[in-house]
Amino acid sequence: MKRLQLPTAMLGLTVLLTACPQPPAPDATVSLTVALTGVTSAPIKITNTTTGAALFDGNLDTGKVFTNLTAGTTVKIEPGAVNGFTTPPAQTVTLDASKTVTAEYKALSGAAVQATRIQGAVADLPTGAAIGVLGNSYEVDTNNEVAVSSSGLDLPLTRAPSSRLSTLLPTGNSGCQATVTASANPNIALFTEVNLLSSKMDYLGTVTEQIVAGGTMTGSRVARLYSDRAATVKGTLTCPASNSATLTVNLDVTLTAGWNAVEYASGQNQLTIRTLGGSARSTLKATRAPGAVSIALQKPVEFTSDADVAVAAQIYQDGGYTGEISLSTNVPGLTVEPKTVTLTAANLNSQAAGVAAYLRRLGVNPQRLDTTLTFRYNGSSNLSLTPFQIVARDASGKQVGIGYSSVTVTRPGLTVSLFPSEVQMYPGDTRDVNVTAYGIGGFTGSVTYTLTGLPAGLSAQPVTANLNGSSFVTLKVVGDGTVKPGTYPVTVTATSADKSATTTGKLIVNAPTISVAFTGYGYSVSQGETTSIPVSVSSSNGFSGTTTVTLTDLPAGVTATPKTVTVTPGASTQVMLPIQATSDATLGNATIKASSPNLDPNAYASPTVTLSVRPARVALPVQSSISGVAPASSGLWVASEGSYDPSKNSYMFQVTRVSSAGDTLTSASVAGSYSVRLISTVSGVLALNADSSAPTVSQVTDTGTVTALPTPALGNVTAMSNSTDSQGRVWFIQSRYDAGAVTFSLNTWTPSTGAISPVNLAVSNFSSYGTQNFFFSPDRKQLMLIMPGYPGSIYRIDTATLQATKVETTVQATSAAVTNSGAVWLSAYSTLSRVNSDGTVTQFDSVSSGELLGFDLKAADVLWGRDSSGVYRVDISAAKPASTFVSLGNVKGAALNAEGGVLAVWSSDYNAPVSVSRIK
Repeated sequence: MKRLQLPTAMLGLTVLLTACPQPPAPDATVSLTVALTGVTSAPIKITNTTTGAALFDGNLDTGKVFTNLTAGTTVKIEPGAVNGFTTPPAQTVTLDASKTVTAEYKALSGAAVQATRIQGAVADLPTGAAIGVLGNSYEVDTNNEVAVSSSGLDLPLTRAPSSRLSTLLPTGNSGCQATVTASANPNIALFTEVNLLSSKMDYLGTVTEQIVAGGTMTGSRVARLYSDRAATVKGTLTCPASNSATLTVNLDVTLTAGWNAVEYASGQNQLTIRTLGGSARSTLKATRAPGAVSIALQKPVEFTSDADVAVAAQIYQDGGYTGEISLSTNVPGLTVEPKTVTLTAANLNSQAAGVAAYLRRLGVNPQRLDTTLTFRYNGSSNLSLTPFQIVARDASGKQVGIGYSSVTVTRPGLTVSLFPSEVQMYPGDTRDVNVTAYGIGGFTGSVTYTLTGLPAGLSAQPVTANLNGSSFVTLKVVGDGTVKPGTYPVTVTATSADKSATTTGKLIVNAPTISVAFTGYGYSVSQGETTSIPVSVSSSNGFSGTTTVTLTDLPAGVTATPKTVTVTPGASTQVMLPIQATSDATLGNATIKASSPNLDPNAYASPTVTLSVRPARVALPVQSSISGVAPASSGLWVASEGSYDPSKNSYMFQVTRVSSAGDTLTSASVAGSYSVRLISTVSGVLALNADSSAPTVSQVTDTGTVTALPTPALGNVTAMSNSTDSQGRVWFIQSRYDAGAVTFSLNTWTPSTGAISPVNLAVSNFSSYGTQNFFFSPDRKQLMLIMPGYPGSIYRIDTATLQATKVETTVQATSAAVTNSGAVWLSAYSTLSRVNSDGTVTQFDSVSSGELLGFDLKAADVLWGRDSSGVYRVDISAAKPASTFVSLGNVKGAALNAEGGVLAVWSSDYNAPVSVSRIK
């Protein structure tokens, strides 16, 4: 045969194909072995994934081999659940050859949580534990108990608990608030632990059920909750806690009637209770009770003579405590016998009724030693003490227990007390310490009272008095002025021939002090200025030396410079305390105090005085006092008091227009007699010589030009407007005496011509009020005329048409303000009123405005007024107007400022310069 020659590449491929496994023949068979680990039997399901046919579905013991399976078949092996073990994952394999699959089961930690059973091994089980009962921090359940074995605990919950049930959600006045959704409000009892007792009912420790799987909170445990009905509750409770905090309880439970297992977690003022899922598992862990001793006396210890007192007692051995203990008390002179007691398991008596604080709730007989304790009191004083302590210590002196009772000593003798028990004095004082004494058991006799514990610099002489029933004596404490201030414990001892009694108190020696006082009734400072306030400083209680005085409670923007002053006993020293006000210091009145670190702390009240912070002011360039003020188109017109000018054979008055900064804008001299009345015009001011016999008038323009005007025939003027109206006229009321009667008329005066024209408006019984009866709107087209009286009359007059409209009201008014549109406000005394569009009048009580000046020329919702000591700013934008008073002192006059606010002329003190302030 001829040999084929193959290429080298083909030779390599042939070798590889020969070496690779070949797929089984179509009719080949294989086997599947399924093995188990961790368990000996488990439910297994095996499915042919191609056909969907089940090869096996049942319980598999140890393992199984499945043969005669067609090669290439793909199968899925699905292990089932086995109680107490993890379930292995499903596996899918292709049987290209015989294969083995292992299902590995692993034991779960802990045991499944059961709602009606607590079962399992207990870690750290105390030796001697024999009985287990449900418990919590304040009660136990005696209806469900079980014997405890060395192998663990098995407590079935078959009966309702012995404790009284309470509602889960708050009712009545519990102080708790609930934000929950609930199908019902069940009555429940909650237990968080199992209490371990010995066979003789000695408390040995607790068992808690810790969650190891299926919980939702770190460190949570299983609690048993008994409910008298089914309920679903979800939400939050907030309740007051004992530490004055708030306890928050988070609830998310679905309860069945009877016993329920719930997840329980507690923290700082937090408590959470949730329903446990079916997969929850837990372990049991014991906490041993510390060995301790508690002592209970069957009755109080009462001494009525010098004889010893024997009292039946029980000594409880908590936690199975054994060993020798020594007994003592915390009362000086009170001893107990026997001094030592040996506690052993052999001498425990379990037949007597239980009274231990914890176990008495069980209603069972705890371990204890019944004995008799004998008390002896060798003190000399009677006493009553509740409670006193009986202290138990071990051989090393460590306290291992305690008991409480009361002791009274009422042997024939006496008792003493102080009233008050705390006496205060100064180093140089003499003070009384009042002592009350009572005889006991018929005691009578002479008693000497002595005060001890006094520091150097204080002394007290003993006092002797006869005691027959009761006695009151006074011990005088005398200071020589050298004692150091401080608090000193003192003791009063009452001593007779064979009896004595003591009581204690405190003697407080206060440091010497000073007293301060303001030497005036009130002070003021303007923004941006500095002034001084005088304060008188005097020695009190023997003070001598230096002290620092300052002012406190100052308003914002005002500071005071402290001053150090030397104080001499028996004398007073005045010190001037500088105060400074910033340019934006808060305006108004403030009550300030004078203070010193040496001020008497027991003084009834600190000295106070009123400080008025006033607006910034600028001195006016006038040489004498002010006789008149009027508004100007810019700034303010001011007339100074006149002086006689021989060259003109007349009194001359200086009329000056000043700016809000106090600068002179215009100045002119006008003739007059005794005074000059200023009347504002559109472009200047009228200077009216008010001499009714020879009236003269001059026009002073804004530029300072003075023009003499025709002499008006004014007659006897009883009231006149302080500005001209929109027609350039002055309004006034004239009185005449005719045919034995006085009549009044309303008139206008045109200064440029001197013409007098009557106005057809009846004026009768007129009496002028204050400084003004005429009040113009800003455009001078509306005029309010107030004719005082009871009830008086109020008119609104159109200055163009001379049409007068009476305001129909009995509301009193002494001043008015009117807007260009005719809105009217009235003021009288402490009441501000508004005339409404329907003619009604609304009164705002206790809203003060003084004499109204008018509406602010830049702020429509602000109304201004004045009185003799300041100005009022009234905000009428709110439902009820708000009035703010700005104190100024002696107000000479005020007028609305064209740039907004008010310009006020004032002097605050005697001989002080006349100043102008702008108030916004």
